[in-house]
Amino acid sequence: MPRKAETEAKRPGVATRARKPPGPAVAANDGKAWRRAGGDQTMIQELGLRIRAAREAKALSLAQVSELSGVPGATLSRIENSKMSPTFSVLARIMVALEVDWVDLVGPKKPAPGEPVMSFTEAGGGIVTQVRGERCEVLHGDESAQSAPLLVDVHSRKLSDTGGLVGHQGEEFCYVLSGALALHIEGREPRIMQVGDSALFDSTTPHAYLAATAAGAKILIVVTRPYGSHMQRDIPGLT
Repeated sequence: MPRKAETEAKRPGVATRARKPPGPAVAANDGKAWRRAGGDQTMIQELGLRIRAAREAKALSLAQVSELSGVPGATLSRIENSKMSPTFSVLARIMVALEVDWVDLVGPKKPAPGEPVMSFTEAGGGIVTQVRGERCEVLHGDESAQSAPLLVDVHSRKLSDTGGLVGHQGEEFCYVLSGALALHIEGREPRIMQVGDSALFDSTTPHAYLAATAAGAKILIVVTRPYGSHMQRDIPGLT
């Protein structure tokens, strides 16, 4: 006689179900489903934890940081809980409001007091984070250094995608490594920069980096301690 399982499989109208192996977790980001790679999720979670720690260290509520930065409280909450990653511009606004530096959020721990500045990074060995698809690599994150060099892949084509123009304390150097860049500085016409072009400007003037073509651009940015204890609240464009 045929086995019971085989008999049931031959009966008309009887469906058999096959187990499917579990797939990767899918999380919501701004209402859209996307698959999170383990490395990216770890970076997003670490960034959220550091932002929350910096906010709580200053005894600020989400509403207060929202007022200081212009970033909606709901957006801040989602960033802190690693449910979304901020744009480059939004992250800059948050750091201005919290008076912290890039290295405070994405760099290594602070060096011992009095330790001389010495840092060496091999190719591809920087601290990498994803900012809404814009890859940013902090090449040297020594807290005691007076500048912070970053490699940024620029793909955004519209100011609305970056959060608009943002200013911060210090000076900023930009060098185009590949592609074509559109440098926007308040009060000036956008400057199209090609490979090998560079710019140095007072970064208190609100500014933004956009890709001049669909191919995007890769740039080296060096900022001089824009978010330290010397932060001033009356920076243009941050109200």
